[in-house]
Amino acid sequence: MLHVFTVVIAVLAGIVVVTAAGIIAVRLVRRTRERKRAALATMPRRALLSFVAENGEEGGDELVAIPDEAWRAAEPHALALLGKLRGEAHLGLVSVFLRRGTARTALRRLHSRSPVKRARAAQVLGDLELRQAVPELCRLLTDRHADVRVVAVRALGRIGDPAAAWRIISSLDRSDPIPSLLASHTLAQLGSEAEVTLSAALDHPQARVRAVCLDALGLLGATGSVNRIARVLREDPNLDVRVAAATNLGKLGTRSALDPLTLAVHSSRPTTLRAAAARALGDIGSPAVVPALAALLGDEAYQVAHEAAHALRRLGTPGLDALREMIEQERTRAEAAGAGAHAQRSTATLHAEEALALAGVLGEERVGAAL
Repeated sequence: MLHVFTVVIAVLAGIVVVTAAGIIAVRLVRRTRERKRAALATMPRRALLSFVAENGEEGGDELVAIPDEAWRAAEPHALALLGKLRGEAHLGLVSVFLRRGTARTALRRLHSRSPVKRARAAQVLGDLELRQAVPELCRLLTDRHADVRVVAVRALGRIGDPAAAWRIISSLDRSDPIPSLLASHTLAQLGSEAEVTLSAALDHPQARVRAVCLDALGLLGATGSVNRIARVLREDPNLDVRVAAATNLGKLGTRSALDPLTLAVHSSRPTTLRAAAARALGDIGSPAVVPALAALLGDEAYQVAHEAAHALRRLGTPGLDALREMIEQERTRAEAAGAGAHAQRSTATLHAEEALALAGVLGEERVGAAL
C-alpha cells in the first residue's frame, strides 16, 4: 500500500513539474515573439508617425514598401491611427491600406467562420470608409452573433452611405435587434439623403422601429419632416412613439412644431405625452410658448407642471419673468385675502420657485438679463 502511495505521489510531482515547465516555456516563447514583433514594428511605427505629422502628404510610398512581416507587426497601431484621423491624413492612410490590399483581406474575412474575425474585418472596412463594402456589411446585419451585428452597424455609420438606411431599419425588426440608441445615431450618420427613407419608415408596423426613426430624424435635424412627425404625434396608436414624436419636434425647433405640441399638452392627453410635449415646447425656445407653459404650472399632474416650469426656465428672460409673475400674483392674492406670511402656497408657486432657484444656481438669470 505504501509503495502504491509513493508511486502516486511521484506521478503527481512529475505532472506538476511538467506543467510548470510547459507554462514557463509558453511564457518564454510568447515574450520572445512579442520582443520580435516590437522590434519589427519599430521602423514602421516611426514611418507612420512621420506620415501623420506630414498630414499624409509625404511618406505613403515608404509605408507601402515596408516588408509584409514588419507591416503585420505594426498594423494594429496603424489601424488604431486610422480610426482617429480625419481629413487629408485619414485619406492618405486609407490610400496606403488600399494599396497594401487590406480592404481585399477584410472583405474576405467577412465570410470567416470566426465571429471575432468577422467583427474585426467590419471595423477595418468602416474605418476605411469603403463604400464598396456596404452590401457585405449589410449582410452582417443578420449575423447570428450580436457583437458582429453591432460592429457592422457602426461601420455602416462611419461609411455614411444612405443606401444602407433601409437595411438597418429592417434589422430592427428582429427578436434580438441592435440597441435602439446605436441604430438612431447610425441612421443619423447616413446624412440628409436618408431622410426620405426614415420618413417612410414611420409607417412601419413595429412601434420600436418607428421610435428609432423618429430619434434619427431628430438627430439629423430633418426639418422637412416636421409635418410628418406631427401627424405621428396626433395619430400613432402607441404612446411611446407619440412621446418620441413630441421629443423630436422639440429637437427640430421649428415654429411649425408649436401648434401640434400645444395641442399635445391638452388635459385630455396622457400625462407622459403632455410632460414630453411641455419639455419640447421649452426646447423650441420661442417666447410664443410662454402662455401655454405658464398655464400648466398649476396642472394636477406633477410631471407636467414640473416640465412646464423648467421649460420656462430654459426660455431665458421671458420664461423667468413668467415664473416670477406667477409667484407675485399668488402673493398679492394672499395679501388681499388677509393670509399671513405662512399661508400655504400652491403647487404652481412651488414649481415656479424651484425653477427660479435652479436658474440662480446655473446662472441663467444673469445670462437672461445679459441677453
